[in-house]
Amino acid sequence: MKFFVRFDAHWERLLSVLALLACALVALMVVVICADVLVRNLRLGNMAWANEVAEYTLYLSTFLAAPWLLRQGAHVRMDVVLKMLPTNVAWALEVLADIFAILACSALTFASCKAALASAEQGSLVFKIFIFPEWWLITPASVLFGVLTVECVLRLLRQINSPKTIRSEATSSV
Repeated sequence: MKFFVRFDAHWERLLSVLALLACALVALMVVVICADVLVRNLRLGNMAWANEVAEYTLYLSTFLAAPWLLRQGAHVRMDVVLKMLPTNVAWALEVLADIFAILACSALTFASCKAALASAEQGSLVFKIFIFPEWWLITPASVLFGVLTVECVLRLLRQINSPKTIRSEATSSV
């Protein structure tokens, strides 16, 4: 149990670092888009690469923030039914949802790893303004779906080891 508590604390710090990196990418996206708008409005040309940078930073920031959001209970959830059920039934449904999340994230980790490896083997390239190997774009999904899988496992363990009550994030106003 002591190992789990220590690992969970280190894991939480890692997720916080990933969330901060996501915030930095969003800030970068804002700066690039604002600079592009300013350059165009001053009729100094345009920054043709700005939209592509915005696309990639949005993609990465979404994946980087997702595990932290899940940990905080800030993800999208429909908890109306859980609130209407007996506490022990709601608790069991939370456990079941965690098991489904583990299976889904594991499948997505496997599928994206397979896609990244296939892309690398084929030498596929992304041709836009920037040209780079396609697997560079797929690999973050593979890694971060793996991170989500680990967080879902930890979430399940926290739920199993907690009192049989509804999770605190299921207490939003109705």
